[in-house]
Amino acid sequence: MSGVLAGFFIVWSLIGVGWVVGRTGVLGAHGRYVLNRTTFFVASPALVLVGLLGSDVKAVLSLPMLVAGVSGLVTGALLVGGIALLTRRRGADLVITAVSGSVVNGANMGFPIALYVLGDISHALPVILFQQAIYTPLYLFVLHRVTSEDSQGAAGVLRSIVANPTIIAAAVGLLLVLAGVHVPGVMLDPVQSLADMAIPAMLLAYGLSLHGSRPLAKDDGYRGLIAVASSAKLVLMPVIALGVGLALGMRGASLYEVVVMAALPTAQNVYVAAARYRAAENLARDTVLITTIGTVLVLLAISAVLEV
Repeated sequence: MSGVLAGFFIVWSLIGVGWVVGRTGVLGAHGRYVLNRTTFFVASPALVLVGLLGSDVKAVLSLPMLVAGVSGLVTGALLVGGIALLTRRRGADLVITAVSGSVVNGANMGFPIALYVLGDISHALPVILFQQAIYTPLYLFVLHRVTSEDSQGAAGVLRSIVANPTIIAAAVGLLLVLAGVHVPGVMLDPVQSLADMAIPAMLLAYGLSLHGSRPLAKDDGYRGLIAVASSAKLVLMPVIALGVGLALGMRGASLYEVVVMAALPTAQNVYVAAARYRAAENLARDTVLITTIGTVLVLLAISAVLEV
């Protein structure tokens, strides 16, 4: 439990610095934009690459990835079914609620929590690989279909996914490890330096995004859906991960690790997608904020229950 508190102290300290930087305007009007693009196109792919090169790929692609996949897909499906059955919400509102409640922040929060709470960034890799390779293409395709009448748009979505630098880094890392290629240290050192920049830059960028926001605005009509999505993300998904892990025979530290990853807050990528398609942007943004705050209490509870 002390590891959770220590980890979140570091995480929220860096987020706080980002908020102060945003408030003071030190980085100018485009600071968050530059930081986000730097982490997305440069630092995060480097972090995924070095993480894979230094990890046991068989472990990454085995039970933890299966738990991440089942818990994410089942949570999303339950949200779609429940909201469609009990409300009149359809289209983008339905999709964004389901995705907000089932897509974890494997990069911006997953890497820091994996490093500071679990002690190794490789614990975040199964979640990231599942989401980048399977879940992200799926929900982007569905979101495109419900927001656009352009029948050729799916090809554009597919091209953007294939061109995602994190997916490319993951594919390159997996190929190198599976082929048994040893990368010389002199070649890996520059990549490692870029990777070291990723986590602080992610957290600073998120802190910058919090400055000036107005969460839970009453007039947008999303409060109920935000509550549903946040509850699913913080409670339902970790419970499903716990059940799946137990069913697969996982115990102790390995079970704790997959449940912690399932309890991570909603990914900022969901807000990026919502903004891209102009679909329920406030719903996605506020769910990210609520779950990022609530994750602290959830992880403390998980640590107490699993006695890690």
